[in-house]
Amino acid sequence: MTHKFSLEFILNAYGYSEGEIRNSLAELGEALQVAPGEAPYDFKVSIITGDPTLIFDACKELGRIKSVKVDEGRPEP
Repeated sequence: MTHKFSLEFILNAYGYSEGEIRNSLAELGEALQVAPGEAPYDFKVSIITGDPTLIFDACKELGRIKSVKVDEGRPEP
C-alpha cells in the first residue's frame, strides 16, 4: 500500500521559468500546477506524489522552498 501526498509550496527560483520548473517536476508526480507567485522569482507549486522527498530534492536544484503544506491522502492498494 502506498500513500499519496498532496504538496503545496512556494519555490523561489531565480533564473528559471515556469516551463523549466514544470519540466523538472512533471515526471515526479501527477496533477502538477506551477503558477507565478506574488514576489519576483516565486512560483506557486502543487503536485500529488507518492514520495515528497523526490520533489523537495529536485526543487533544491532549482531554488529555495518556502511555505510548505503537505496533506497525506488515503493509501492506495
